[in-house]
Amino acid sequence: MKKTETKKHHFVPRTYLKNFSIKKNDDFYVNVLHKDQPPEKVFESNIINVCAENHLYTLSGNYAPKQMLEDIYSNIFENQYDNLYSVLTNDSIVEISPEIKKSIVSAVITMFYRTKKWINIYSSHTDERMSKLYQMSKQFNVDSYINSEGKTISIKGKTLKELQDDEKNKSRIPLIITQLKAALRLIEAKQHDNIYVFKIIDENEFITSDNPVLPMNINKQRTIPFDIDNAYYLPISNKYLLSLFPREADLPVVNKIIRIIIRGDQVEGFNNLQFTSCDNFLIGSISSLQKIKKD
Repeated sequence: MKKTETKKHHFVPRTYLKNFSIKKNDDFYVNVLHKDQPPEKVFESNIINVCAENHLYTLSGNYAPKQMLEDIYSNIFENQYDNLYSVLTNDSIVEISPEIKKSIVSAVITMFYRTKKWINIYSSHTDERMSKLYQMSKQFNVDSYINSEGKTISIKGKTLKELQDDEKNKSRIPLIITQLKAALRLIEAKQHDNIYVFKIIDENEFITSDNPVLPMNINKQRTIPFDIDNAYYLPISNKYLLSLFPREADLPVVNKIIRIIIRGDQVEGFNNLQFTSCDNFLIGSISSLQKIKKD
């Protein structure tokens, strides 16, 4: 466990982003494009400044709970990820140990629940809810409301933004703890999945984003985030894509990497999914980013 508190949290780890980067001296740079910008607006950024925010996952209280979430992610991505990456991109490795498999599953699922998109979605719902409440309070001259815990909350003299910020601050810690619990449960549930690695052998390239893990469920009309029947896809470089894929119930659990060659339209499909699922930013080569926006 770390001895110092982490203040700047990279919700997409730099260890992961390095494999989409260009090294310049001792620094690593990636090409970035905002999803709402035209393709010519690609810009270059040091990975130190990408997908990071101060105190995003800091919890109140003593040291241990404040760092709990960050310590789990740091152990997986700072201490283990480079080794996992070398295993996943070594085409000759087919058999893996149960320990390596658990680390691979942990890396995908913690990345899925770590991103800021979950907080942003919740915040947008909170802002909308508080906006409606604020409008009603003005319309009916009400000075307080009763929250979900049955407590009376005063809104007298407060602006809409103050109300929204207060509500998000109160719910932030429970939301982070919920994310952590969901991640831990799903990690255990996905230990029986098959590990697939897709490799591109032509000029096409994968892109990634600030919300890189893609949940997909071909058997259900609507994919929900927590579902043991989901497949989860994570591009790990511009040429490799990792997947946790549910096995059929009557088949034995195997600790193997199933390797598949893909090209062309299949790559484009995964890149389009990155575009639709990202929070704000896409990351990849200039040509791949420009192509996804032009298409």
